[in-house]
Parts: sequence; C-alpha cells; structure tokens
Amino acid sequence: KDNAPQNLAVLRRLALNVARLHPDKTPMRRKLLKAGWDESFFFDLIRHMR
Repeated sequence: KDNAPQNLAVLRRLALNVARLHPDKTPMRRKLLKAGWDESFFFDLIRHMR
C-alpha cells in the first residue's frame, strides 16, 4: 500500500539499465522511444537483459 512511487522508480531504473546495456550505439532516449514504437526492438532489448 502506498508504494507506487517506489515501484515505478524500480521499473524506471530497470528500463534505463536494459537500454544502457544494449549493444546498439544509438542514444538512450532514442532506444527507449524505439522500444515503445517497435515491438521487435522491445523484445530485442529484453533478450539482451542478463
């Protein structure tokens, strides 16, 4: 209860770390936008998560 801000912060950090670790050399912001638009790129990001 009342943990929504902490939960969203954890998800945000996870998303940023996954995008940062992806070998593509495009900027972080573009990776995150592309993951939102392109389902295949989103799954590619998830595949590189370890």
